[in-house]
Amino acid sequence: MDPNNRPGGPNLILTAKSADKVQFFDAATLAPTCELDMPGSTHEMVRSPDGKKVYASVYGGGIFGKNKDPDRRIAVIDLAAKSLERTIDICDALAPHSLMMDVRGTLWSTAELGNAVLAIDPFTDKVERVALGGSPHWIAISHATGKLFASFKTTATVAVVDLNGRRVIGMIPIPHGAEGIAVTPDGETLFVCAHRKGVVHMFDTRTHALRETLTIAGAPGETNQLRRVRVSPDARYVCVSSHVDNFAAVFAADTLKQIAGLTTPKAPMGFGFAGDGYHAYVCCHDAAVTLEFELASGRIMRRFPTAAGCEFIIAY
Repeated sequence: MDPNNRPGGPNLILTAKSADKVQFFDAATLAPTCELDMPGSTHEMVRSPDGKKVYASVYGGGIFGKNKDPDRRIAVIDLAAKSLERTIDICDALAPHSLMMDVRGTLWSTAELGNAVLAIDPFTDKVERVALGGSPHWIAISHATGKLFASFKTTATVAVVDLNGRRVIGMIPIPHGAEGIAVTPDGETLFVCAHRKGVVHMFDTRTHALRETLTIAGAPGETNQLRRVRVSPDARYVCVSSHVDNFAAVFAADTLKQIAGLTTPKAPMGFGFAGDGYHAYVCCHDAAVTLEFELASGRIMRRFPTAAGCEFIIAY
């Protein structure tokens, strides 16, 4: 199983970064079940390989390029106890953000203010820095190829890191700038959202060749904005959000055709996937609301309020 694309379950956990909270919900009823006060603004999450814990990045008090109060911690959350177990100190105030696990159990994090990614042993808390030559915001891992991909907001490139050698082995040019990034569960395909245009680029993870560019119907404009992409755990759907356009789209992974689009409350961001394989969730950051929608049609089924700044959600 790809630990970064695990099937969903009956519970939800999400980050509410503006409120410095992590919240738990029952996926069947959408009723809140627990709320944790976090040590700082918490942005992204990934589950541990055994599924018992969540690692969550404590980013700090700003946004990319304007983080004047960066943090230096990764929170470790016990899912059974719904409690903050401890934090991992990454050794410097580098604003950790995007998190991924590799097959060896190493936790990888961006180190935005260190122009690096970090390889973290979650058992010993040992941290190794891999210099990228640029400021990464999001990462994705291909287990099939043993590579990590890191997108930069400030340059139109994605860095390629050899997971075993822990060194940069290439740079992929990204037309219109790089934003959100995702790898398919089989590790063979990389999706990268553009920053300055409503498109998503599709690359081969082995050759780094551009295969296709998908236009987001309903949000094709050239407004600079944060865009996110995620592939469903069963590899059937590719979901994309456009933060400024208040829009989310669903593509069929086999045909690459856009099969749905939905107008969202303000500032859609991270996606999560329900355990049934038919529904997904999208956090609408500025509206403090999360939507549950049908993947095949984009139809919004339910919505529920969250604390301020919901960014990332996992069903487990």
